[in-house]
Amino acid sequence: MAKPSSRVPLPVGQVLILVAICSSTASGSALERYRSLIRNQSVPINLEAFPGELCMRSCEDTLPRVCYFNWVLEHYHAMGPACKACADGNHRDCYHHACLTADGVERGVMSINRQIPGPPIQVCKDDLVVIDMMNAMGGTATAMHWHGLHQRDTPYMDGVPFVTQCPIEFMSTFRYSFWATEPGTQFYHSHAGHHKVNGHYGAMIIRQPEANDPNAHLYDFDLPDHTILGSDWMHVDGEMFMPGLPSSGGILPKNLLINGKGTYTYENGTTTNAPRDVFRVRKGGRYRFRFINAASHVCPLELQIENHPLQIIASDSFNLQPVTVNTLVTTSGERYDFVVNADQPSANYWIRLRAIGPCDYLNIDQTAVLSYLPFSVPEEELAFTDRELPAFSESLFEDTISANHPNTTCGISKPDVCITDFEAHSRDDSIVNGVPDHKFILGFENYRMTFDKTFGENSHEHFMNIHDDVVLQGAINNLSFTYPPFSMLTQPELLREDMFCDEHTRPAHCDQSDSHCTCIHRLKIELHSLVELYILDLSPDVNPLNHPFHLHGYQMHVMEMGQNLAEPITIARAQTIARAQSLRRTTVTNFPPSKDTVSIPSKGYTRLRFRADNPGFWLMHCHFEWHTAVGMALVVQVGEPTDFVRAPANFPTCNKYQPDVDEAMFR
Repeated sequence: MAKPSSRVPLPVGQVLILVAICSSTASGSALERYRSLIRNQSVPINLEAFPGELCMRSCEDTLPRVCYFNWVLEHYHAMGPACKACADGNHRDCYHHACLTADGVERGVMSINRQIPGPPIQVCKDDLVVIDMMNAMGGTATAMHWHGLHQRDTPYMDGVPFVTQCPIEFMSTFRYSFWATEPGTQFYHSHAGHHKVNGHYGAMIIRQPEANDPNAHLYDFDLPDHTILGSDWMHVDGEMFMPGLPSSGGILPKNLLINGKGTYTYENGTTTNAPRDVFRVRKGGRYRFRFINAASHVCPLELQIENHPLQIIASDSFNLQPVTVNTLVTTSGERYDFVVNADQPSANYWIRLRAIGPCDYLNIDQTAVLSYLPFSVPEEELAFTDRELPAFSESLFEDTISANHPNTTCGISKPDVCITDFEAHSRDDSIVNGVPDHKFILGFENYRMTFDKTFGENSHEHFMNIHDDVVLQGAINNLSFTYPPFSMLTQPELLREDMFCDEHTRPAHCDQSDSHCTCIHRLKIELHSLVELYILDLSPDVNPLNHPFHLHGYQMHVMEMGQNLAEPITIARAQTIARAQSLRRTTVTNFPPSKDTVSIPSKGYTRLRFRADNPGFWLMHCHFEWHTAVGMALVVQVGEPTDFVRAPANFPTCNKYQPDVDEAMFR
């Protein structure tokens, strides 16, 4: 079938935008890109005259553009007065532009421009994205991470407080400016506190010409409306569980949302009056869908589309050789692209998310609608369908074929597959078959803290209370990560070697008799070296979890993964599992897939490789929000400060204020 010329609709009135963005410290390649973009423009342009929404366009034969967004971050509410009579069944009120419905339950939220998810970013590769972010949230500081972008030219825009920037204070505006360099399905989310679970996340899709997509022949349409953001949802602020409540029964979600929408059923059987999301297709078309797991809790999300198999073609924005399944399982931070063939009878079909794994017993799921019906049928009619919902325990397929199910044994559990059963379209042989310059074994866990260490005199260590008297702290190699009072990347003059720790070096403040230590955990890596990581799940007694680990600034080749639930994992057992799997595999992956967020099998391991060619400080952490908060993280320092891209002049700084108490304080 010939592809239509309007795969991505071009907005009316599209114009080429030229603008000067000041940065006297851009690297050579970034400076060349900047000069090419602005060409002969010499006077400042009013950015507000060129909204970034107009950058949503076909990326065939297009020049780079500047895409400007103006965001206000504020405390807001779901089902507030802007929703008028929505809760009472007036469907029209649910679509008021300021009405944020979520799942129809009233609660306070954190919103971006009074939206959850936040405004979508839809741009082309090499566009310059500029976002003025105003923090109107009283009593809190924030920052935004652009998950999936490597920020080679602008590492100070990675959005991690006290690693790449100072947090944005209340009533301050921070301008994020970066190049859309990594094409594919990305997203953004807050990297401060529990702002993400409260609503600070959104889609960021970076398109490229079809000639650069080896799977372009598999689909006819790649539409902005076919992005699915799956997220978990609470009916209280996430901060309620930091550090936690003894009677809570665990830190778990109450519901799921699909693109910020859905319904909730109370214990008495009544269901909220709130719209589901609707995805429209025309019969006979092949559609590229983009799924983003924006969850914060520990539960994997399982996606099914009734009667429609999913042909998976990309993960974390990296192209894959296609594999067809009917059930997709992901963990927080992962993205998967798949093709849906609209070859069924013209009707409405369920899109369903289920929270599985540790959440199985909670029976939490959410639905949206895939509709073949004519566009003359109002969305409101489809979103409030009274069609009977499938039971939580009921699969939408008679024979379930899963990708990444927690019980899948990689390479063996056919027809089920996991990420190491996929193959990329190409590879860097120097990475896949090279001899590593650095080998690191990273064992992570949530370990149980003693009463005295948690509540002793002058003890202020971070922890989470998951239930009763169970108090946990996250750690990698027995080190629980904490932050300095300044931005490591942009204030290198404040760095001292004795600030950092690793498994061989501990700071003086650590109790040498305790196996665990809270400190600034760092892996120091030589620039351009080949790095191999073994990540091992050493968790002892917590429910079986597949922890997703995200490395900022990089893609990682997923070489192998495995598990043996019968005994604790060690590096020796990991290598034994690898040898056994290599003998039992039905296929051999010669082109290992690349990802930036990798789900580590419960009580298992994953082996990863990457080339350390992006200098700076890059956070690596478990993408479960509470696990990062209690220290399951570290920073990867690639190169020396002299190798880093310098931040622009007058970049915000921060540090503790503890002057000597003398007469200078009173002048």
